[in-house]
Amino acid sequence: MLISILLVCLLVGVLVGATGIGGILMPPALMLLGGVEAHQAMGTALASFLPLALVGIYRYAVQTKVLSWPQALPLCAGGLAGTGPGALLGAQVQSDYLVALLALLIIFCGVGAFRPPSASGHYAFWHTGRGIFLIGLVTGVLAGLTGAGGPVLTIPFMIVVGFAPLSAVALSFAYQVATSLSGTVGNALVGNILWALLLKVCLANITGTLLGLLIARHLPQLVLRRCIGALCCALGLFLILRTIL
Repeated sequence: MLISILLVCLLVGVLVGATGIGGILMPPALMLLGGVEAHQAMGTALASFLPLALVGIYRYAVQTKVLSWPQALPLCAGGLAGTGPGALLGAQVQSDYLVALLALLIIFCGVGAFRPPSASGHYAFWHTGRGIFLIGLVTGVLAGLTGAGGPVLTIPFMIVVGFAPLSAVALSFAYQVATSLSGTVGNALVGNILWALLLKVCLANITGTLLGLLIARHLPQLVLRRCIGALCCALGLFLILRTIL
């Protein structure tokens, strides 16, 4: 059972490293393969994203200089501002409806990622500090509503409005540090993190992420864009099927 969990974690790490998306698979994997209670599965999965995000930041900010801090800071600020209210609002709505909403949004963004890049300046607002903050705010609210990680929405949306795929992935790692750190503290306080399992999960995730980062480095931007679009569509369908079944 543990080997199955670690293999899934390795795959998730590869997906996150290559596309920035894939962490949404972690909680169901821990629940289905490891028999972990739902809240502990979500808390442990969220905590495991923090070291992944730090690895990604080192890669994109220190080694390749792809990460833009003037863009990352308002994105993180918006995400932190939106996650709390989203969680409070989500407590008032039936979970199945929230998952269905998230799935449709992910599929919409995934389909949009297949479109050719927009003409220069057409989405200029979304590249300003206020626009990037708004992206973080809206996706933060949705993340709080549904319990899903923000990058599954920020990356495809940023691609739709003209960000280069590699830049969107780099920004997602900074975003993930902010949301993972905040969520991990809260989950630790209420005992929703399985620390012994977390160490094993992190080792598998980090190994996969390093492999994924190598893959992303050698993928053409168009191929990376299409991979992100396909993964988003697949994740959206996965969420819908999980809700129905």
